[in-house]
Amino acid sequence: MSLCRFEHGAVCAELTETAIDVARRMRDFRVGCVVVTQGARAIGILTDRDLVMRVMADARDPGKTLVSEIVTYDPTTLQQTDSIETALRLMRDRGVRRLPIVRHNGNVTGIVTADDLTVMLAAELADLGAGIRDNVDATESR
Repeated sequence: MSLCRFEHGAVCAELTETAIDVARRMRDFRVGCVVVTQGARAIGILTDRDLVMRVMADARDPGKTLVSEIVTYDPTTLQQTDSIETALRLMRDRGVRRLPIVRHNGNVTGIVTADDLTVMLAAELADLGAGIRDNVDATESR
């Protein structure tokens, strides 16, 4: 199954922005991360947890702390053509919850999150359960 039906548009930031600008953008777009880009290429990822651990917990001034100082560089990404199985394996193997989706040239097209995949898998299991419930004859053995 293709990721295209599950990806969201990624909210992006640049290295020269401040932590407070990015925090406000996350709030305004109701997201937990931004993909840090240079041009349109994904070069990093910055999460709400990163803001807490690398800015707030270190008592740094969020109005003066630049994204370049707190970003996680070289994020694990997916190609647009990758499968859901690939996304699940990468999240598990790399211990990440968010994967930017990129074109072959590295330009960001969207993002898929562990929450997106959890909701999708839960819906698939609910459909399977309904199919079993609705199509089983009471005289059948399961």
